[in-house]
Amino acid sequence: MSERDAIDAALDAAREHGTDPRVQRAGRWTAVALFAVLLFAPGIPLEPLQRRAAAVTALVAVLWLSQGIPLGAASLLPVALLPLLGVVPAREAAMVYMDDIVLLFFGAFIVAAGLERWGVHRRMALAVVDWVGTRPRSLVLGFTAATAFVSLWINNTAATLMMYPIGLAVITTVAGGERARSSPFGIALLLGIAYGASIGGVATPVGTAPNQILLGLIHSTFPDAPPISFGQWFLGWIPFTVLYVLGVWLVLTRFSLRVDNESLAARETILAERARLGRMTRGEVMMSCVFAMTALLWVTREDLRLGAHVLPGWGGAVAHWQALGMSGTEPLKFARHVSDATVALAVGCLCFFLPVERKSNTFLLDWATVQRLPWDVLLLFGGGFCIAKGFQSSGLDAALGRALAPVIEGLPMWALVAVIAAFMTFLSELTSNTVITNLMLPILAQTAVQGGVNPLALMVPATIAASSGFMLPVATPPNAIAFSSRLIPMRTMARVGWWVDVLGVVLLALVFELYTRHVLDIELALPAWVGPH
Repeated sequence: MSERDAIDAALDAAREHGTDPRVQRAGRWTAVALFAVLLFAPGIPLEPLQRRAAAVTALVAVLWLSQGIPLGAASLLPVALLPLLGVVPAREAAMVYMDDIVLLFFGAFIVAAGLERWGVHRRMALAVVDWVGTRPRSLVLGFTAATAFVSLWINNTAATLMMYPIGLAVITTVAGGERARSSPFGIALLLGIAYGASIGGVATPVGTAPNQILLGLIHSTFPDAPPISFGQWFLGWIPFTVLYVLGVWLVLTRFSLRVDNESLAARETILAERARLGRMTRGEVMMSCVFAMTALLWVTREDLRLGAHVLPGWGGAVAHWQALGMSGTEPLKFARHVSDATVALAVGCLCFFLPVERKSNTFLLDWATVQRLPWDVLLLFGGGFCIAKGFQSSGLDAALGRALAPVIEGLPMWALVAVIAAFMTFLSELTSNTVITNLMLPILAQTAVQGGVNPLALMVPATIAASSGFMLPVATPPNAIAFSSRLIPMRTMARVGWWVDVLGVVLLALVFELYTRHVLDIELALPAWVGPH
């Protein structure tokens, strides 16, 4: 199978995910029926506005889950129906579709498109794989770690598609023909690519959609909450990602799949792939510099706290510069003028100004490349934020929170985090992590508030757990892409994925309680910025 054929087959598998016409038709009828029942059926213990918000949520949720209509179209329903039903004013509903968090992801998409256009991501990944060596277990670790690293900056589907044909080439080199179909090495390598793509994305705010949704909901639901900067998030979650990658490697090579460690002739494949890339072109060099600058600006925007030491961020310097000559103005007010979205959009727009080749009028980025971005995902973010706005305006989130608050009373925090992580992990096996994050975070936020707990203590681990479904091909596009190789039996994926899911729940509970919660300054008590409830 050629690289192009491999990518086309994988893309077809990802596109076919959840598009059974019978499921779509049933989803449309079910969505409309639930909408009507919640609006008009007697005996539902909710106030009128809460019933309307619940009806719109049920309609959109079922359409999202069943893909009864295109994702982007379903994501526009909240901005149309919530104003019509008097839940949220039209102006307020429309504004959330251009929230700062949506623009951050848009800017990150632009930078990622530049990386893909010039092949920088492929060169980085191959360098990592070559560095770890060519023994089978080392190769599995190399592919898993390389995919996780790339997924820090681009979406997990793109990261998987980049590594997938290279992985198939290595498997073919090592154990061609029928032997490859039963090779633990081949299965471990492909699963490592898929799992690494999902695990890597959790370590940066731009790495996966649920992270973006969380940050947007914090900003809209609790506007007085201190923002979580890119650097703070990265420092808080990179240990979890590193430990999870190592744990997955052990599960794949020593526990669920026993991979022999005899030296292989795979180095030639890796070297051949690197040789095909040749010397770095002018475009690659320029895009690499732009990428490095973007990452550096993101990480250093806010102060970085390393124990007793604080590295001042450039955002504070900008705030003081803005405040010069403005007597009585608080510099902190100006610090909020610049966000991670400012960086992403400014650098993304800069790419359109930088010429790569003047004679051919080629620039680092062109609009044709940007037009291929997943616009429906951006609309999905907006739809989720709009639904959350409806929950908040109608009081539906508080009503659900009061109903669920008794569940969290009396549980120690580590146990509560483990329960929520397990619930979100196994729920994400059956549906999109983006959809389930949109639906569950507003409810968890108010459940925590009504139970007297910091809402971030529930929302943050739930968001990470939503990206941890590894048992089924339908759980994530990376899983579907790996399964499309037809080298992985369904029972094997479910068996291996079960242990990876369990490992993720345990690691998440431990790392969050012992380390991440303190880096992100998440106290357990209900903070003052929550306000009256």
